[in-house]
Amino acid sequence: MNLALPKKSVFVRNLEQLLAQFYSTQQACFYNEAVDFFAQYQEQQRALHQAELVWKQSQQAGDIAEVQRKNRSLFTDLQFEDEKRRIRCWTLLRQAAEALLKLSEGTTPLETQTASARLLGGLLMTASSNKRKTLLLENAYKPCYRALLTLRLLEDLLEQNILKEPLWQEWYQERNLGSLTDCPYRQKLQIPIVMGCIIQHAGLMCLPAQQLLAKQTGGDKTERALTQEQRQELLSHCLTGSLDLLKYGLGELPYRGNKREERDLHQQQHERLLKQLQRFISAKPNTPLGSLFKVPQAYASVALPGRPRYNYDALPKAALLMRDGVQRGDYHGVLVDRLFRIVGLFPQGYGVVFTPLGDDGKPQMKYEFAIVNTLYPEKPDQPGCRVVSRNMQYRNTGHNISLSSELNLFFKPARDRLKRLPEERLKELLNILFKDGEENYMNVLLPKCWYPESFFSVPENQNLWQTVHLKQN
Repeated sequence: MNLALPKKSVFVRNLEQLLAQFYSTQQACFYNEAVDFFAQYQEQQRALHQAELVWKQSQQAGDIAEVQRKNRSLFTDLQFEDEKRRIRCWTLLRQAAEALLKLSEGTTPLETQTASARLLGGLLMTASSNKRKTLLLENAYKPCYRALLTLRLLEDLLEQNILKEPLWQEWYQERNLGSLTDCPYRQKLQIPIVMGCIIQHAGLMCLPAQQLLAKQTGGDKTERALTQEQRQELLSHCLTGSLDLLKYGLGELPYRGNKREERDLHQQQHERLLKQLQRFISAKPNTPLGSLFKVPQAYASVALPGRPRYNYDALPKAALLMRDGVQRGDYHGVLVDRLFRIVGLFPQGYGVVFTPLGDDGKPQMKYEFAIVNTLYPEKPDQPGCRVVSRNMQYRNTGHNISLSSELNLFFKPARDRLKRLPEERLKELLNILFKDGEENYMNVLLPKCWYPESFFSVPENQNLWQTVHLKQN
C-alpha cells in the first residue's frame, strides 16, 4: 500500500503497516478474509452440513466400511478447511487489533493521549490525499479511526464512572501499562472492544448490504443519500452480516495441546469472548454500550472522506450533526457530549487559520496556519494546535497554542476583523500561503481553514507531536 508520500518518517511507515493489517492488495489482511467469507460461507455451510448428513446416514444404514470411511473423510476434510479459515480469520483480526493498540497506547496516560492524537491526525491528513482510494478509506481508515475513538471514549467513560460495569471498572483500575500481556484491561476489554468495532464495520461487506448500496449508484456513477427506510434496512443487513461473520467466519477457536486443564480454560475463555463480542455487536445504539460503538462510528463517517456530501471546511460542525442524532434518539446524549470533550470541535490533523498576537498582546492584521494536535482541549471550541507558519512562511519548529475562538478564522468575528484589509492585501496573503491562492480562493479571500496534507507529506514536517512549550496565541 502506498500513501502517496515521496518519503516516509517512522510514524508514517508505522501508520502504513497498521492500515495494511486492515486492507491491502499486497498481503493477507482482515478485509480480504471477510470478503471471501461473505462470498462463500453460505455454500460452504451447506456443503459441510450435507457432508455430515451423508456420513451419519451412511452409519445408520450400515454401509460397508469403505463407503463409511469415504463419507467420513469428505466430512472431516471440509471440517478441516473450515477450521483453517476460522483460525486464519481470528489471527488476522487479533493482529489488526494489537497493531492498533501498539500504535495508540503508551505507558502513561499522557503518552497514550499523545500517541492517539498523532494517529488520529495522521489518519485525517493522509486520508485527504487518498480520497480517491475508496476501498482503502472504507476498509482501513474508517475502522482504524472509529476503533481508536472507541478506545478513548471507553477510557473516558470509565474514568468518569459513566459506564458502570463492575468488572470493567476493576480491570481499568488495576491496569498494568508496563506489562501488557498480563494486563486484564488490555487483554479482556481493549482488544475485544477493537475486535467488536472491526467485526461491526465488516458487516457492511455482506452481500445484501452491498446490493442495497449498489442500487444507490446511478448510471452516472453518482451516489444518492439513503432514505430513512433504506438506512434502517442497511443497518439490519449490517447487523446480520456482523453476527454471521462472528458465528461462522470466526466461531470456535480450537485448542492446540494435550493438557485437559488448559483445554478447558481455553474453551471457557473463548466462549466468554464470543458472548462478549455478540453483546458488543448487538447492543442498541441509544444505550450507553451501543453508543460506545455507534458514536465513534458516526463521527468517523463525518470526519473522513468518502461520504457524497463530505465537506472538509464544515468538519467542526460535526457536533451539531451528532446532537441532531441525539434528538432523534439515534445516540446516547451523554456519550456524544463526552466524545466532544475528548476531541473538541476541531478534529485531530485539521488545518486552522488564525490571527497571531503581536508583542503588545493585540491581534495583528494578518493570519498564520496551525494544525490541531492535542486531545482534551481547554474548551471544545479552543483546539490545541501546532503553529506551522511564521511571517507567512511554513516552518517545522513551531510551538503549541490553545487557540481562542476570537482569533480563529473559522469563526466570523476573527474574519470580520481582517475584512478591513484592502482586497489586494488579502490576495497577497493568499498567494503567499497557497500556490494557487487566487484560483482556489477567488470567492473566499479569508479562508476558514486550510488543507495540510501537502505540508504533512514532507517527512521533516511530520513530527507535530513532540514536546514543545505551550505559548500564548
